[in-house]
Amino acid sequence: MLAVGSAVVVFQGTVRTVQMMGRCGESPRRLKRMACCVNHAAADGAAHDAEGTDLMSSLEPYRDKWREVPGGDDVDSRVFSDDLIDLPDDQFLARWDALAARRAAGVVGRMDPLYRDFFKGRRVIELGGGLGFDGMRFGAQGAHWTFADIVPGNLRVIRRAAALKGIAVETHLIGDDLSFDTLPANYDAIFVIGSIHHVPFDIARKEALNALSRLKVGGRWIELVYPQERWLREGSMPFDTWGTRTDGERTPWVEWHDVEKVRRRLHPAILKTVLDCELASHNFRWIDLEYAGMGRTIDLTKFIDLVGLPVVLDGGRREGWAFTGPKGAFHPIGRVDLRALLSTLSAPFTIELILRITEGTLGVGLVDTDNQYLADTEVVLESTPDIRFVTLRCTEAPAFLVSRNRHENRNSAFVVRSARLLKA
Repeated sequence: MLAVGSAVVVFQGTVRTVQMMGRCGESPRRLKRMACCVNHAAADGAAHDAEGTDLMSSLEPYRDKWREVPGGDDVDSRVFSDDLIDLPDDQFLARWDALAARRAAGVVGRMDPLYRDFFKGRRVIELGGGLGFDGMRFGAQGAHWTFADIVPGNLRVIRRAAALKGIAVETHLIGDDLSFDTLPANYDAIFVIGSIHHVPFDIARKEALNALSRLKVGGRWIELVYPQERWLREGSMPFDTWGTRTDGERTPWVEWHDVEKVRRRLHPAILKTVLDCELASHNFRWIDLEYAGMGRTIDLTKFIDLVGLPVVLDGGRREGWAFTGPKGAFHPIGRVDLRALLSTLSAPFTIELILRITEGTLGVGLVDTDNQYLADTEVVLESTPDIRFVTLRCTEAPAFLVSRNRHENRNSAFVVRSARLLKA
């Protein structure tokens, strides 16, 4: 069923060549977008935006922008921290409380019941705390909160609000070295609410790994991100311009993320998914990962291309690497036998797929010799005009990589653009 399809993708070290051989009628813009997305799928720890933008060596452009933060919920107007800090105490607190109430009533506030008891009595670092609305709520309920931010003015606002409200907090100014070495290595959680996706992936990866060094084994990495669905819906803009649409005209950068991109950012951390769900009509995605320590370091440029493995059709039709599956919620489409390939390799494994699903609902997953799905290895995907990325993870060797239709009353149709197996 699955092997490299009508695209040839060549990865040499970092992505040096991406040759996308689309079907007839595919626009240059779509092929360019596919190349951009493939760059992100090349899990070598680096990311490249659609235009190949060079990474900035200083955080100054981001500091200048993020003096301006959402004034409460994401849909509210924005506030400069410098404009708050000079207000008299009564005006300052009244303004801060009004903004905090808006924040608590919004999207992030919905998640409070899941975390207030977990955070109580525990130590938490918040990366990019803004004006402190989220952490202060949890701090008032007994959490030991450290606000980490790149903007000194934001931290001044937080310290003043905390003092006026009688809440004990700590702050950490993130410098250009992105270091967290002055903080103890005993934190129970790292809370990242729509912040570090606002810098290029390489910068975010360095910051994230430095922060992760402060997290206990068994601790949690909790993050709100902008998902790929939103990026596609809003025009698949280059990351250095998309932010002007999501967060205002002064925004220098924003990238979409999903759970696999967060995992790549934190590689080689061993992470167990606790929660991975969309919020607010796919405007946001909430990701909660349990940290189990650092795993083996893998050369992610080395992989086994699944090209050439036999394709067994269990149902439907195949033309090249384009497949159609008959309607029926669990109707099988095809499979690839992985047993001989994996017999000499040690688990865990990942299989990375790039698909274009043009009709219906598709399930792709991993099964054993009895055709039973390995735990949490099937991904169900709806059709979309753009390509989709799938990463299947397993801690034991699967027998087959399989696909099946997942809609009772609709056929499915999809093209496999890339399939590769890697150690995890």
